[in-house]
Amino acid sequence: MAPTKHFVSLEDAVRTVLPQFGYQIHLASGEVEKVIVSKEQIRQFLNALYGGHGPNGEILFSPEKGVIFENLSKIGASPLLSEREMDYYVNEYTNHGLHSTLNWYRTRDLNYEEELGLEKSRIDVPVLFVQALNDTVLTPDLARGMEQHFAQLTRREVTAGHWALWQAPEQVNGMIREWLEVVAIGHAKSSL
Repeated sequence: MAPTKHFVSLEDAVRTVLPQFGYQIHLASGEVEKVIVSKEQIRQFLNALYGGHGPNGEILFSPEKGVIFENLSKIGASPLLSEREMDYYVNEYTNHGLHSTLNWYRTRDLNYEEELGLEKSRIDVPVLFVQALNDTVLTPDLARGMEQHFAQLTRREVTAGHWALWQAPEQVNGMIREWLEVVAIGHAKSSL
């Protein structure tokens, strides 16, 4: 969300306009890091975050509610990460836990205070925004009106979920390449 003059708590935002951010309340609560502690639980949790599901389509994550613990043992391998990549993340989280990562969801008030210090609310450099059309949290309606915050915004869409760079790498990288060639590099050449 763009910086605002008045603080809106996460609970109020979920209750009024962003029900799909309910998972953030759960991740901030401290419950998740208390329940998901073993190496296998961490593996299942990460598999679910990166697109893994159970044999009957079970999911571990509800945007509105958070983690569905009873499905943890049913989750299969992520289709997005290699076994080597997953092993790396599992080992890191097994050694360090989930707490530090989940702290991000506890910083809404700090982020708000920092944003108050921004001198301007408009970004003056060229920006590429790639909307993942199937993202169940960062839904396309959240991007409506964002043009008012950017001097030069290029918008693109990709049929993918939250992990668009993994789900549609050729398409997303093509959009980035085109944008760099036309906007970033083209702009640099024209100003020489």
